[in-house]
Amino acid sequence: MNNGVIHASIVAEDAIPYSTESNLSFPPLKCHIQPSELICLVGPHRSQLRAYLLMLAGISKPVQGNIEILGQVVSELDQRAWQKLRCQIGYLSGASPLLSVQPALMNVMLPLLYHVNLPFREAADKARALLAELGCHFELTTYPALLNSFQRLQLALARALILDPRILILDVPFNNLGASDRQKMGVLLNKYKKNRAVCMMGGLQYPLFLEQYADRIVFISEHKIITFNSWESFIGIEDPAVRELLGLL
Repeated sequence: MNNGVIHASIVAEDAIPYSTESNLSFPPLKCHIQPSELICLVGPHRSQLRAYLLMLAGISKPVQGNIEILGQVVSELDQRAWQKLRCQIGYLSGASPLLSVQPALMNVMLPLLYHVNLPFREAADKARALLAELGCHFELTTYPALLNSFQRLQLALARALILDPRILILDVPFNNLGASDRQKMGVLLNKYKKNRAVCMMGGLQYPLFLEQYADRIVFISEHKIITFNSWESFIGIEDPAVRELLGLL
């Protein structure tokens, strides 16, 4: 980076992700994700997209090329530095398990207690404030299994945001949501992209979200990676692989 100034939150330079899917090919990815940008990965193979997403989140290291997150090259970090970096990255998955043995409030508090070592009362107050801000209209003593799909996703979003991360990673955030709840979740996610770099997969479950909020759409298949600067350019291309994917909507 120039003079220590971070211009992009995530930089991928010809990066190929690690994956156990030996039957798939992984083209090298080159992209820069800026603060307040929302980038969506789309393609025919969910397992392939998730491998790229985990690499961009710093959870896995590239097998080729480099991933730089907040000015740090992931492959050069030791365990302590990597853990410190991970605290600046919120990860939300529609399928991510909440802690079933802990009530809603404690699910959100735990990152504060573990990573920041806040006093219990202070952590509880901060968690309550964030849950209220997210419009969580359920008892905070409720266990996750007793919440509906949208409420569980609100809770998972609160957990991802509680450390005030500079990057937000979204793994199929609209999973198991009906049309009305997808719209409400889309509004929330757009609200919290302010001053954060946001990278997601699974946006084609809710195309209107990409049309309204995505700054770029990155199509990934076994043979190519194509970047689009708008929904209109994405749906207007005549590339056969993209057309085939759009035909599934």
